[in-house]
Amino acid sequence: MSSIEIGSSVNRALYAENVENVVIIFTDIVGFSKMSLCMAPLEVMDMLQALFFRFDALCDKHGVQKLETIGDAYICTANLFDEDQFGGNVKEAALSALNMAKDMVLVTQEVILPGRISQEKDSLFGKLEIRVGMHVGAVTCGVLGERLPKFTVFGHNVNLAARMEQTCKPSKIRVSEALHSLVVDDAEEDWDECEVVQMKNMGGCKTYILDPYSSHNFF
Repeated sequence: MSSIEIGSSVNRALYAENVENVVIIFTDIVGFSKMSLCMAPLEVMDMLQALFFRFDALCDKHGVQKLETIGDAYICTANLFDEDQFGGNVKEAALSALNMAKDMVLVTQEVILPGRISQEKDSLFGKLEIRVGMHVGAVTCGVLGERLPKFTVFGHNVNLAARMEQTCKPSKIRVSEALHSLVVDDAEEDWDECEVVQMKNMGGCKTYILDPYSSHNFF
């Protein structure tokens, strides 16, 4: 086995930069691991395809950029790339991303689970629901790998967005204080009262919960 010299070009990232004021959305399916154990592989893939197809369409609608899917998780951002429609306007990006998050929760109900006859009658698995977490802040992004190079984002603020999703309730949206402060004056929403959530390695974080089914439209 040949060795690779440390510091050689092989060990250098293809591209990397820091970007400020990026809005990050994390989602995952409630109870996916347990659900997938009771489904055939093709049924799982069909379900994810039906859901992610809808999310991709919402990205186009709201000007949000899909980053990646990891299992049942769907990750997207706004205001990350220069060609974004927001032109660096983080408030506009945050409002569009919040609209996107609301629509993601609502369209999830359109996906018919195996054994579910209609949207009115649940299957043995119950109805399909997601959790959504959102945050805004600086991220580090870049392209890694020689085989199947991959664009990726990481950093404290990405982790915080993931924590927002992990601690969220089904069919709700949990946002950080930073995200909430950007949208609260322009979004006619019924926010739950501020809740301090203990985050691993982060301490207590102020968060806000939004129920898309009881909220009003923007603008």
